[in-house]
Amino acid sequence: MKVSIIIPVYNTENYIEKCLESVNNQTYTDIECILVDDCGKDSSIEISKNFINQQKDSLIDYKIISHAHNKGLSGARNTGIQNALGEYIFFLDSDDEIVPECIECLVNLAKKYPDAKFIQGNIVDGDLKLCKYSFNHDVVEYSSEKKELEKIILSELITSACNRLISLSFLKENNLFFKEKIIHEDFHWCYFLAKYCNAAAFTNKTTYIYNTHDGSIMNSVSKEMASKRIRSRMYISKSIIEDILEVGTSSLEQRKYVATNLLSCCKELGNMGSFKEWLIFWKHVFMVIFYNFTKFSCYRALFVLCLLPPCCLIVGTDSVRWRIQKYILPRL
Repeated sequence: MKVSIIIPVYNTENYIEKCLESVNNQTYTDIECILVDDCGKDSSIEISKNFINQQKDSLIDYKIISHAHNKGLSGARNTGIQNALGEYIFFLDSDDEIVPECIECLVNLAKKYPDAKFIQGNIVDGDLKLCKYSFNHDVVEYSSEKKELEKIILSELITSACNRLISLSFLKENNLFFKEKIIHEDFHWCYFLAKYCNAAAFTNKTTYIYNTHDGSIMNSVSKEMASKRIRSRMYISKSIIEDILEVGTSSLEQRKYVATNLLSCCKELGNMGSFKEWLIFWKHVFMVIFYNFTKFSCYRALFVLCLLPPCCLIVGTDSVRWRIQKYILPRL
């Protein structure tokens, strides 16, 4: 069972070698490792080429695919999907690592549950400790219950494409490519993953090491990047709403997913302090009122009020947002 590990490479020269070492140290060896050169400005690809050239006896098949111009993380992953030869793919960010047993552990579950569309392990931080993205409870090993899967994917798992062994045929059959030219593309992608997935497997065993650093897009405090994140979140909400309208119905988990995305906008907007950005957001909120929540309920009305002034000015704080997520979102 061949596995294609896809690593988008862009300006991670301080991390890429440790990432590749973690791939090279896998106990499972039927692996092709596809590095997608996304036209970075540092020496990441040169370091990668030097590392690969030194692996004379490695059983892993390394490939480097170069873009003609920068396409972003989504474009790089899509290139990897289109060129993968494995039955399963595994997305790995170039500043993260995987534990030596990662692929073997996930492949064993794939063999045990051959109808599972994806298999996911646990994640730890750079100090090998459980973090906010980890499973902090025992997860079900396998599920083919649609409602349960939807809750797990949309509410309990980190909204990331990484750390999942995913059936390549499942991705292609359902056109599960990544939306390009947006940030938070994983949040958009996970909604459709939940929509089409009818079986998955999970393990509490640690398989992925998530590293954080100041240079990442998600940690950038610049107003320009914050604005891009907000616009992307609004696009994602609109895209999900359009899909819900096309289907004609929505589940509670889907409504909670959209609402969580909008609450995250409030946090970004509170940090930015831009009245212009708030106006753009409120216009988007009114679109949500008229097109998404077609059935009136007091909790839906209350949630919308939370997104409008003056309430929205305190919704960005963690304590208020936590209360909304606990007491209002489960009743949308």
